Amino acid sequence: MIELIESLRAPVTLHGAFALPIFFDLGAIFCFALTGAWAATHRGYDMVGAFVLAFVTGLGGALIRDSFLLGLEAAVLRDGRYLLVVLAATLIAGATFKLERRFVRLMAVVDALGLGAYAVVGMQKSIIAGLPPGAVLLVGVANAVGGGIMRDVIVRDEPLILKPGQVYALAALGGCLAFLVILKFYQWEVEQAAWFSIGVTFLLRMLAIMFNWRTAPVSEGAVLRVSGERDPP
Repeated sequence: MIELIESLRAPVTLHGAFALPIFFDLGAIFCFALTGAWAATHRGYDMVGAFVLAFVTGLGGALIRDSFLLGLEAAVLRDGRYLLVVLAATLIAGATFKLERRFVRLMAVVDALGLGAYAVVGMQKSIIAGLPPGAVLLVGVANAVGGGIMRDVIVRDEPLILKPGQVYALAALGGCLAFLVILKFYQWEVEQAAWFSIGVTFLLRMLAIMFNWRTAPVSEGAVLRVSGERDPP
């Protein structure tokens, strides 16, 4: 038992490197930013307000990861393409907000892929920084869901992650756990482990949408429940 505890406390070793394809990175940020800009149009915000919400929704998780949790220079601010993508999402959202409902399913798929991808990127950076497994999980989940939290705080809404609802953060946590277990106990190459983790997160999120898996209030004494009604993703 002591050996197992010591093993869990020890830093994780990376075998190889994982680089998120830039087109996937920018595409996921665009979709996250688009949802933020659409939220701004529903509230009657002007272009500046829409850009701010798009920025924090698309890049907030990465900013939390680098600036607050790892103490690094924000990587997303060194590459001008990220800001251009956020600006494009803002402009497109203003012109297409009436068509939002037509793209709900597609956005859910891209969101699920991005959720797993950013969780993996956050974990990889925290492993390189020498953090223990518990902190690696924290950074990974924060990287994945941080943008949504920042958006909710800015518009003075109670963050959705704090309330019972369709499984989202738990899907990211499941993928993070899969990534750590594979690296820690099976020594997979990091790229293989990363894609497997993204797949786990994506599968959990899609199943949550299909079967409406929901978190339950603590007062019910349960973690999850399945609702008979289908909510939009």
